[in-house]
Amino acid sequence: MKTLFGKPRSEPLEAIATSLGRVRCPQPARIERMRQSLQQYGQLSAVLVVRRQQRLELLDGFKRRRAAELLGWRTLVVAEAELDETAQWATMLLVNQRATSALADVEEALILRELVGRGLTQVEIGALLERHKSWVSRRIGLIERLHPELTEAIKLGLLAPGVARRLLGLPAGNQLLVAAAVQTAGLGPRDTELVVRLWQKTTSETGRRELLADPRRALREHFPQTQRRPLPLSPAGRQIERLLGLLKGTGTRLIELLATPPPPAEMECLGREVRTAKGTLQRLFDRLGRAASPPSSGAGAAPSATG
Repeated sequence: MKTLFGKPRSEPLEAIATSLGRVRCPQPARIERMRQSLQQYGQLSAVLVVRRQQRLELLDGFKRRRAAELLGWRTLVVAEAELDETAQWATMLLVNQRATSALADVEEALILRELVGRGLTQVEIGALLERHKSWVSRRIGLIERLHPELTEAIKLGLLAPGVARRLLGLPAGNQLLVAAAVQTAGLGPRDTELVVRLWQKTTSETGRRELLADPRRALREHFPQTQRRPLPLSPAGRQIERLLGLLKGTGTRLIELLATPPPPAEMECLGREVRTAKGTLQRLFDRLGRAASPPSSGAGAAPSATG
């Protein structure tokens, strides 16, 4: 689907309406990053607009418009396209497919719901967007499973889309309870997922009330490994953490499989791979031991000032 936008031009900020922003989820952190970018570099690309009833409606560039407003700017550079209402929603999706800060799942679902409201079937929407029908179905199902109050909270910027996404494993009524608790505790998506897991495992009303009253305490008790470290990890440290997690999962699975190993003939065929793995694991074990050990104060240590 090709869309032709006109030559960029300057327009007053107040002349650019934002009613199509009802499908976008403002995220304060991203808006702040955009504000800093505009302040430092200026506007690097035009925002995209369409004309509706003699008025310009913003199609893409909601963070830029809000950031410009915060900076007190009076104008923005815009590029206008002639699109009908079906094409405008499709274009909003398509221009963000390869964007650095792509649309959240919930935003995609809200846009798809607008297309359904235009009378399109899921098959027609998939063809329009060059997506499979199952992709359309999954996205629409996401917004249908989310409690309407949480959908509105996302659209108002009061609930992060990533947090809302983790609540979908709960019934709609429970979503509200858990959402209120994680928002009060200031939890992010990862911790919200763990709280949802604890809620599902907890069957007693007392246990659930305690979880909602202090979700951070529950996370410390049940998932101590997830608590924040005293120092942030470097890029190399984060990569090592990720690989160790993969190694732990793979190793655990191998241990389970070797409890009842395949026939000896098959293991003999795998002999070379087994020997290579043993050698690699031994070297890794030795390297991990040296890396995790504190520097020795004996031989090899730097001489003290007193000699």
